[in-house]
Amino acid sequence: MSLRGTIQQSVVPTLLFVVLLFSGGAFAADAPPGGGFSIPIDCRPGRDCWVMNYPDMDPGPGVADPACGVRSYDGHKGTDFAVRDIEAMRRGVSVLAAAAGTVRRVRDGVADRLIRNAADMKVVAGRDCGNGVVVDHGKGWETQYCHMRRGSLAVRVGEVVQRGQPLGQIGLSGRTEFPHVHLTIRQDGIVRDPLSGRAHSSGCGAARISLWRDPLPYRPSALYAAGFAAGPVTGDGVKRDAASSERLTAAAPALVFWMAAFGVQKDDRLTLSITAPDGRALIKREIILPRNQAWRMNFAGKKRGQGRWPSGIYRGEAVLRRGAGAEALVLRRQVSISIE
Repeated sequence: MSLRGTIQQSVVPTLLFVVLLFSGGAFAADAPPGGGFSIPIDCRPGRDCWVMNYPDMDPGPGVADPACGVRSYDGHKGTDFAVRDIEAMRRGVSVLAAAAGTVRRVRDGVADRLIRNAADMKVVAGRDCGNGVVVDHGKGWETQYCHMRRGSLAVRVGEVVQRGQPLGQIGLSGRTEFPHVHLTIRQDGIVRDPLSGRAHSSGCGAARISLWRDPLPYRPSALYAAGFAAGPVTGDGVKRDAASSERLTAAAPALVFWMAAFGVQKDDRLTLSITAPDGRALIKREIILPRNQAWRMNFAGKKRGQGRWPSGIYRGEAVLRRGAGAEALVLRRQVSISIE
């Protein structure tokens, strides 16, 4: 990077899967000032923002996140905090200074756009970070914030900022396929993973010590959104607005249930189901996911036959399963919609 109907939705955590290895603790002598870094986004982790990618700790061509999982990609040097969709981005989500410091570099003017193909990547070549800020925290520590919204930057070079001060807003600038802020932490020029405190590409596993001021547990996946629609659902459509379902009527041509997740893995088992108002299973689709993906959307549905959909409450459920036994990961998200 050159910059350096009425809808009810709930998450049912069948199994809380976190790695306590990366919880806080006492800091070493070379710890960042102020007792650690705060998350760089004005949100509630796990509710309206999620970690999309962790740093790649593998020194070679492979990929390993800090917990030796696959929540990263080759050479990734930061932690990506994503918001739900572009609609949330447009409403405005502040990027916050992770600690007090002095602004050293700023870049603005890069357009916000989804990267979909090689032609889009060519447009942002050399500006992968997009619009961003670098803050010097003293004692060799600095943070870099990427992919901010064009025209939103609220600081200038040389300005002293406080922890939690808005630097700008979440955007889609640079090389990105989803609205998020990419945070890189460096100490004396060496990239460090905030979850484990280890140097980037030093290998995954045992933690040195978390650099987060407040505990931020590692989560291997997030089933972050689900909803209903009256027809086929597109990835771009979910990326634009995943906050709510369509309002459906009894004359809707189809009843479709969709889900979106961060951090799926090859051979994960995904089940999508719709239950009718009378308790009947209207549809149940089971899918074995084909590959590791930072972001995944799937849907399943049923066309309306003759007549109209019976009135009442329809319930959709997405269940993501990984592994077996006591160590299995099971994520569940449920949505209900009323059709009159």
